Amino acid sequence: MIKAVIFDFFGVLSTEGFRLFCDTYFPDNKDKRRQALELVTQHDAGSVTKDQYANGLAKLAGVSLEVVYEHMSANKPNKLLLDYIRKELKPKYKVSVLSNAGDNYISQVLNPADLDMFDDIILSYQYGMVKPQVEIFELAAERLGVLTTECLFIDDSQSHCDGARRAGMKTIFYKDLFDFKKQIGKILSSVADN
Repeated sequence: MIKAVIFDFFGVLSTEGFRLFCDTYFPDNKDKRRQALELVTQHDAGSVTKDQYANGLAKLAGVSLEVVYEHMSANKPNKLLLDYIRKELKPKYKVSVLSNAGDNYISQVLNPADLDMFDDIILSYQYGMVKPQVEIFELAAERLGVLTTECLFIDDSQSHCDGARRAGMKTIFYKDLFDFKKQIGKILSSVADN
């Protein structure tokens, strides 16, 4: 039985400025994309500051710090998904956010009513671990007072979904809202039938 639905933030509940930055400045450069990913992972784990992260990206892309900060602040909420969560999921399930984030960017993107809808929010930098580490998924379930096997996790990263499955969670790889609604309908109805 599913008791909690846990959402990734960037790329699911909001757009993802980091991905757009990489697509814009390193469209075909695997080495620079790898270096940028290493930087964001260090930032998400809390081992480098926001300024160190932004300076590293600026140097890597050969752009000004202002350009990097523009991309970092360009994330927009996925209003249709947030409305769906509020109407369809929140009345029946615990809902939370589990995000690889190097700062509290979520409060800069979501309004207070959207933030209040979630029973818990875990930002990786606060715990020194990142998805797809199994321990962060276990922490998310523990903080909600449920077992990992009672959780459904949604992310736009296949490796993060794989980590959640290793922790015992059911998962949905997020592509778009239409596909998500089909998948969650199947999962929740099949779990209810068992």
